[in-house]
Amino acid sequence: MIKNIKGFHMPALVVLMLMLLGGCAGYKGISTSSNINDAPELPGISSEKGIWPDEKWWEKYNDSQLNRLVEETLNNNPTLGEAQARIREARAAAGIVDSDRFIQVNLGAESMFQRFTGNGSVSPEFAEKTDTVNSLKLNAAYEFDLWGKNKADYAAAMGMVKVAEIDAETARLALAAEVVQSYLHLDLVCRQEAISVEILGISERLTELRSKRYAAGLDSEQRVKYSQRDSAAVKADIRALQETQALLKNKLGALTGKGPAASVDIHAPAVSYDKGFSLPAFLPVELIARRPDIAAQKWRIEAMEKRIESAKTDFYPNLNLNAFAGFDSIGLENLLNRGSGVFGIGPAVTLPLFNGGRLKSSLAARNAEYDTAVERYNTLIINAVQEIADSIASWKSAESRISEYENITEKLAEIKKLAEINYKGGLSSNIPVLEAESGLLAEMLFMENIKIQKANAGVALITALGGGLTPAVPSENK
Repeated sequence: MIKNIKGFHMPALVVLMLMLLGGCAGYKGISTSSNINDAPELPGISSEKGIWPDEKWWEKYNDSQLNRLVEETLNNNPTLGEAQARIREARAAAGIVDSDRFIQVNLGAESMFQRFTGNGSVSPEFAEKTDTVNSLKLNAAYEFDLWGKNKADYAAAMGMVKVAEIDAETARLALAAEVVQSYLHLDLVCRQEAISVEILGISERLTELRSKRYAAGLDSEQRVKYSQRDSAAVKADIRALQETQALLKNKLGALTGKGPAASVDIHAPAVSYDKGFSLPAFLPVELIARRPDIAAQKWRIEAMEKRIESAKTDFYPNLNLNAFAGFDSIGLENLLNRGSGVFGIGPAVTLPLFNGGRLKSSLAARNAEYDTAVERYNTLIINAVQEIADSIASWKSAESRISEYENITEKLAEIKKLAEINYKGGLSSNIPVLEAESGLLAEMLFMENIKIQKANAGVALITALGGGLTPAVPSENK
């Protein structure tokens, strides 16, 4: 037992510790000032629990190529590799901190050749002679975590591991959303190109008809030029759409980690919007808290709390127990002799008395870090609610605009039908029919654009909620 070692008095040490504790520097008046706020109210956001969203939400578009691109991105994108490296870094840092909670044992060996003084404390037989001074010792040290500093440091480090893990999920969600939005954009331009090709065919037919009518003196040269201009404009639009397709395919190839060469394997999308998403009657508020960036920030706050606990323990006395056992000798041949054996054990107590305000400044810095993390969390909550509100507004706006354009296309279809009747009845040329058909296709271009806007609003809502969207079941129907 330690208390039986001569010269080591545990009761005296306890008294000394209490005296030192009474003289500790204080941290009164140093505290945090920020509080976590509740999420702002938003119409349609309910506190009721809803159905948890599907993890692979992109599969609802029922496009196997899209599923493949998302999976390849989540498996190969370097951004996720970097996130995984940060997780390993955080775990390694936590392991370093964790080691401080255990006894530290080291083996040390030393041998130094030197000349000994004749006017010192060495034995006369070595005075004014040269030889080696040798040491072979097992050293041990243990820090008594009296105030929980090491425990708090380890908890903070493990919190940052959790942050790194959730940050990886944030990256996964962002990449999946980027792939889906790029793919939907590709689908849009492919549809627009197909419609534009039809419009070009009609424009060229109109040019041909008007040229014949002009030659027969039935039309003006100006109208022929207008038709030629329209055809050239549509051709330019098709070239621009083809360029956009190539750029989007290159982007998707880069996202998958394969590079632009992978674009040759990307074909026209076959997205099914009918099997996509519908806007729920209400959204459970718990979905906001599951957002990876918000969850990660909550863990950062908890880690900051632990760092504050650790900083407070620096104001208290620290107790270490050090011990060694081994051999010391002059002359290497004597090192392992029984008479060369040495050992020692004893406590070490430290107490900060004057440090120029370093400890108080350090604690104030930890508190400021906590306040920063809390305010960042509050900002994320506000932004999340705004993103949800914006997505819902865009979704509803797109739905109403689609309804309006459906009415327009119905009217244009009726105009085209009347033009066909007149043409078949010999009351007019085929030009009004072609013009009506061209106008109908032009409105279809706008319609496709709004459909994609609605789909993008759905993707934005999914990411704002942390991934996935499933209509919630009202509580009375459960």
